[in-house]
Amino acid sequence: MPTPEQRLDQLEPVISEMLAKQDETAAKVERVSAQVRQLTVVVTNSLTTQSDNIEFLLTQTQQLTEGQTRLEQGQTELKQQVNQGFAQIITLINERLK
Repeated sequence: MPTPEQRLDQLEPVISEMLAKQDETAAKVERVSAQVRQLTVVVTNSLTTQSDNIEFLLTQTQQLTEGQTRLEQGQTELKQQVNQGFAQIITLINERLK
């Protein structure tokens, strides 16, 4: 039967190897964590930029729609004024021809 010292001598390399593997794993976890943090920043920045772009496009679309509505209203008013002007001209012509 091995002595306690011999048992310790047998366990020492195994423990040393396990600690070395644990250190490697910890280093890999740290690298992956750093990459995840970096990826999170990139994704967050991309989403912020995309959100800003969508907000800009929605604002521009709303402004264009409002502008188109104003143009259509102005066009309608102009048509009414032109029609009234023609009606007045026709009335004047008819009065002069009488």
